[in-house]
Amino acid sequence: MQRQAATPKGLVRRIRDLQFGRMREVRCLKRVKHRLETVMSALVVGVVTMASSLRAVEQRTEQVAREHLNGTLQGIKRRIADNTFTAVIKRLAFGDVVKRLHALIKAEHRRGNLEPELLPITTAAIDGKNVATLRWHDLCRVFELDPQTASVKKVRKLLAKQFPSVQFCVPKEGKPYALARVHTVTLTSSNAAPCIHLRPIRGDTNEIGSMPALLKELHAVYGRTRLLNLITTDAGNTSRRVASQIVGLGWSYFSQIKSEHGEIHREALRALGRRQTRTADFSYSERQKGDLVTYHVWHYDLSEVGWLDWTHARQLVRVQRTVMKPSGEQTIGNRYYVSSLSPVELPATNAATISRGHWRCEEETHWTSDTQLNEDLCRLAWSRHPNGVFVAHAVRIIGLAILAVARKLSHLGYSKQTPTWRQVAEHFLLVLCASTLETESFDALA
Repeated sequence: MQRQAATPKGLVRRIRDLQFGRMREVRCLKRVKHRLETVMSALVVGVVTMASSLRAVEQRTEQVAREHLNGTLQGIKRRIADNTFTAVIKRLAFGDVVKRLHALIKAEHRRGNLEPELLPITTAAIDGKNVATLRWHDLCRVFELDPQTASVKKVRKLLAKQFPSVQFCVPKEGKPYALARVHTVTLTSSNAAPCIHLRPIRGDTNEIGSMPALLKELHAVYGRTRLLNLITTDAGNTSRRVASQIVGLGWSYFSQIKSEHGEIHREALRALGRRQTRTADFSYSERQKGDLVTYHVWHYDLSEVGWLDWTHARQLVRVQRTVMKPSGEQTIGNRYYVSSLSPVELPATNAATISRGHWRCEEETHWTSDTQLNEDLCRLAWSRHPNGVFVAHAVRIIGLAILAVARKLSHLGYSKQTPTWRQVAEHFLLVLCASTLETESFDALA
């Protein structure tokens, strides 16, 4: 890479931004061999160099210690055992780790690395994600129960009392299991598009039920900054109550609506559903993976009175996506939105961009975490503990945010293009462990 930010200096600066020294120690100090700050730094180093298991993180610390003598890289002076990471991850408070993410995001915001370059307004997308599925034997192991004799009622009660953030599921066939779900908030207006906040979805509710608490937390963290102005949601996180809360917090919303949203969706269908492509307020086409994709956008002004109980709504938007394949096969899909921004504040051209931009939360946060950081590979999971799965995901998101900013600040020398996630991670690996790249142990790890 000709211009690159994946350097030891850049990584150390961002690890310091995380302020791991402010975290509460959760271990018995008499048995501590490595400072918590060093352990957390090692985990982040593991993420940014694509260590897919805690055993890989352990070997990474050995490589880093040999390359950077005397602990010059965040105090990593020797190999840190994977058992140390396991013990720390399951005991840490999730909220304490997320605060470190907030510190990193605010530092990057002050540097000007999170400006709205891709969207006309600072925008964050909210979406839900299942980060782990805990099987019956995982749950029984946590409570020191025999999987063969443990009762479903007892495990359910213990989970609800000790780990209310996981959802207990009892299928008609097969063993019970638990889901660890989170809400992610992704800054889609920035070129880097980092996740700026995480919150578990409690086991006794769903995504929409968790939205009020999520928005309250988000405002408490970023309400005094200029980082956010617009919130986008998919249909599963949209409701009149949520929209009212967003407006009450001083933000605007752009939310997808479906039939389950009642009158507001029926009004969108009545006003926009039959409009023809020739009357679209905005249209454009582009090639996507060999297909010709055309977007048509219509809007309907709700003036200053909104619609029924949606008194803060100012416009309805319809976005139609037509895909023409080389074979001649054509597919057409429509999405409907409601927004608190008027057509003057948010014209059809910008509405189309924001509609597409919302899905960066899937592409930049969820897809990258699943495929590039191997979060979906259960055999390489960092934790199978009901609390540990949330903490491990938060650490991955922190590492992903560092990679995202480094990727934004870099470009390939031969093409001037933005490097891929893997290219940035491999560059971090190169600059952190250069002298060990030819060893057999390292080759086996990589």
